[in-house]
Amino acid sequence: MKIAFVLVAALLLGACQTDNLVTTRTDDPRPTSVNYVARPKGPQVAKGAVIFINGIDFRNRTHQYDDPTPDILQWFVRGGFDVYRLDLAPSDQSPAGRLFAATERAISDMRRQNYKRVYVVGQSAGGVAALISVSRERSIQSDGAIAIAVGGINAVESPQLNLWAHREIVDGIRTDRRAAVFHFRDDELLGRWHNEAVAISRARLDGRRNAMVRVPPGVTGHYAMDDAAFVKTYGACLAAFLAADDPDGSVCPP
Repeated sequence: MKIAFVLVAALLLGACQTDNLVTTRTDDPRPTSVNYVARPKGPQVAKGAVIFINGIDFRNRTHQYDDPTPDILQWFVRGGFDVYRLDLAPSDQSPAGRLFAATERAISDMRRQNYKRVYVVGQSAGGVAALISVSRERSIQSDGAIAIAVGGINAVESPQLNLWAHREIVDGIRTDRRAAVFHFRDDELLGRWHNEAVAISRARLDGRRNAMVRVPPGVTGHYAMDDAAFVKTYGACLAAFLAADDPDGSVCPP
């Protein structure tokens, strides 16, 4: 199972890249780093640590230090968390093993600081890394994951293979970890596989009190996480979902 899981992850996150993608890495010397979004309250005061992982550049050319901070992260700050960004250097963005290793280093760093809980929130490929962090197959795990705009990567051209990969990842989520999965309508990377990906997520997570699957109405596209309507509707409830001792997925709108 573990070998299959690694293969799935590698395929989903871009190990199978098309020939027209440029893979030359930048000379940017800055390393991957965990950077706080707002000045941390500290592990004795904060409700936990939230690590955010952005989508990645499959061309391995940009450093995530230069990416804007998503507005939704401020809701986790207001909710009492210390919020950090995992800013990935180009060399850690793909293949999949490097991204997962960087995620696990960040989780371990938060554990060493004695945070009560450690959560991973991610968009696109970062969302996949978030789900991997609550997988029963991983030796280093977070306490919960929020995965936004997941289920398809256009570097995997076969819809059957793409959906099989998504099923393997969702099936690997531990039942004692809280998880929220968001799919967006008209996701240009998911395309015609949208309904199948949603069905896979729901088959595994619907019915679990500590989990939710959402297809937000009124917002569309792969980058809908930045839509003001999405942030307003789901920001506060997702912070509450992570903060609760007994998480209930119904805290967020359907």
